[in-house]
Amino acid sequence: MGLADPELPAAVICEGTWWRERQTALRLSTLTEVRELDFPDMWWGRMPDGTPVAYCCAYGAPRVVEPVHALGAAGTALAIQIGSCGGLQPEVRTGDLVLPEEATIRESTSPAYGTTGRSRATPELVDAAAAELLARGLTVHRGSHLTTSALLAQTSAEVEAWSVAGHLAVDMETSALFSAAAAFGMAAVSLLYVWDELLAGRSWMDPLPPDDERRRLDADAALYDVALELAARGPGIRD
Repeated sequence: MGLADPELPAAVICEGTWWRERQTALRLSTLTEVRELDFPDMWWGRMPDGTPVAYCCAYGAPRVVEPVHALGAAGTALAIQIGSCGGLQPEVRTGDLVLPEEATIRESTSPAYGTTGRSRATPELVDAAAAELLARGLTVHRGSHLTTSALLAQTSAEVEAWSVAGHLAVDMETSALFSAAAAFGMAAVSLLYVWDELLAGRSWMDPLPPDDERRRLDADAALYDVALELAARGPGIRD
């Protein structure tokens, strides 16, 4: 990957989004000494305190496991998922934060890492993320989550079933990131902001009222700030 030993990232932050160029530029603007690694679309930089971190805009389960696999094999100790999700409960509203404690696997990538059924976050990191987000005045939900593979193919019957099963939200990466992280002994956490209100039939393709759009953008900024804080104080680099 073109990394010297002292440059090994303390964490890899993966973001699931279609808007790769915009989000990559936004996230990297907070880092210094930024460069692309020898693996394409995997970026390295230093946080203000000097902590090295890696960032990758990785959309979907098959892609998100690649930076986790590569850096986990190299010794990075922490994997962080950020991005948006679709709310599956009436109280989970646009601009809220969802912190999955466990993620039901409805993608086909996790079994390659030996995980089926459900994959799990590191509880201490969920606690730490919740505390930081609540301190910023944000609404936080934590609990059961679901990861699926087909954003445009989910049916209203599936959405209803996911809600009845008690899942807070759905995305396309979290369960796979947890599974790959576990395979390499990494700690893992997912910080997601709610964009879609799926029970109300509102998706990311529908324009948001101004107040909801402001809450969405505030949540998007906050989750990245908290991801960097977790990286700075995280479990460090394994021997």
